[in-house]
Amino acid sequence: MEESFERQDVRVSVYFPVRWRIAENPEDLVEEINNHRTCDRFTTPPTAFTDLPSDLADLTEFQEMSPHIYRMWMTLERKLDHIIRLLNQKVFDDPGMEEGFCLDISAGGAMIRTAKKVEPGERLLVRMAPPTFPMFIIEVVALVKSAEPDEAREGKWIISVEFEALNHSDREDLITYIFKRQREILRKKSE
Repeated sequence: MEESFERQDVRVSVYFPVRWRIAENPEDLVEEINNHRTCDRFTTPPTAFTDLPSDLADLTEFQEMSPHIYRMWMTLERKLDHIIRLLNQKVFDDPGMEEGFCLDISAGGAMIRTAKKVEPGERLLVRMAPPTFPMFIIEVVALVKSAEPDEAREGKWIISVEFEALNHSDREDLITYIFKRQREILRKKSE
């Protein structure tokens, strides 16, 4: 049990867009999120994409053995992500949701920059699609813990949220992404 707490506490810096809104009927949303993976509620990439290697060690070995093929594969991957995003425009660009950027994330919460202030104690529905492959979408109910003006950007707010509802399978996908991101950061620091 302690291992899951440690995994949940790992926090990494990121920068990717998120969508959010004040949660309507948060109790119903909590129940829906806890009982159904986000991908069961939205159109997501076909399962064939998830058969590609996701372990960073496999990708590093592939990159070292065939750098030219690896670059072509990564280019194709970005194009597929773009096509999937276009096909699922409604999922990413819901006009009823506010825009923001995730600045750091853990399996237990996130820090989000947004143009709209929210009050501590409010509950948000947050939709995220971390920049990774295979692509996945996660929706969470998040409790706003703090909201402070962003000192670096006038008119922006930094809100700290704690995830109240996150489906177990979605949490595992998120933890996999977090550790992958952590390895990327460590590799860049060592170069």
